Amino acid sequence: MNKEIERKFLVLNNDFIKEAESSSKIVQGYLSKDPQRTVRIRIKDKKAFITVKGISGNKGTERFEYEKEINKQDALQLLELCLPDIIKKTRYYIPAGKHIFEVDVFEGKYEGLIIAEIELENADENFIKPDWLGKEVTGNKEYYNSELSKNTDIIPEITKKMICYFKNDVRRINHALKVFAYAQTISKLENISFEDRQTTEICGLLHDIGIKICEEKYGSTAGKYQEIESPVVAESILSDFNISDKVKERVLFIIANHHSYNKIDGIDFQILVEADFIVNFEEGNEPKSILSAVKKNVFKTKTSLIFL
Repeated sequence: MNKEIERKFLVLNNDFIKEAESSSKIVQGYLSKDPQRTVRIRIKDKKAFITVKGISGNKGTERFEYEKEINKQDALQLLELCLPDIIKKTRYYIPAGKHIFEVDVFEGKYEGLIIAEIELENADENFIKPDWLGKEVTGNKEYYNSELSKNTDIIPEITKKMICYFKNDVRRINHALKVFAYAQTISKLENISFEDRQTTEICGLLHDIGIKICEEKYGSTAGKYQEIESPVVAESILSDFNISDKVKERVLFIIANHHSYNKIDGIDFQILVEADFIVNFEEGNEPKSILSAVKKNVFKTKTSLIFL
């Protein structure tokens, strides 16, 4: 049985594509996602494989791996037996000195997620780090393919929760849906990371979720009250979903400060604020007299300006 030694990184941009020597189309599913022994079925171009992986070591760089090529028709049948949520991606092969980076560009609900892997002879081996290489996520189980395939698309379910919470308040429901739609569109056109896009989309749906409590408790929907109450309701809703603590904390931070523009500290926060402004101008919740100042002092993305 082989021991796999690899490190994983997020990817900052698409510059790696021009350095790629080749690429492959990959479809894969899992017969077992037990962390002690994952069993994967993969079709890569015209070939197919079954792979068994053991649990990662303490640093996340090492794990046992057994792989065997199998008949493609058998693999197609096995994919039908796999657990839900088949993963599709394109893998690019990029040489870097004596090593090869394998960069996976995910499709479907994970569109925008790009992960680079490099196999090493030992965990401490030096290697060239291209400019497009981002944060290291070695050992972070959230970025294991087996973990990705566990997660159902939570956005529709969060949308359902938001609609049920607002009940018959069509105006608030429509506002949230419109902010979400603009945030999603801007995020894709700005080509932000999968994690940032997920945060932005959830914030779009839940940014004003505490507005009903504000009306009852303070007799006002002022932003300062929404920033107090919305995170409490949002946290209750998100407790039903399998999202990382990091994403949840980020969502709650943005919701708790989304009227405090001096606290914008990232592209996810920026896009949420811009999407909210776009909808508020459309709905007449913000006077047109401040449009010019908002575009100059608040807006940062080129995409958002298209909608004003």
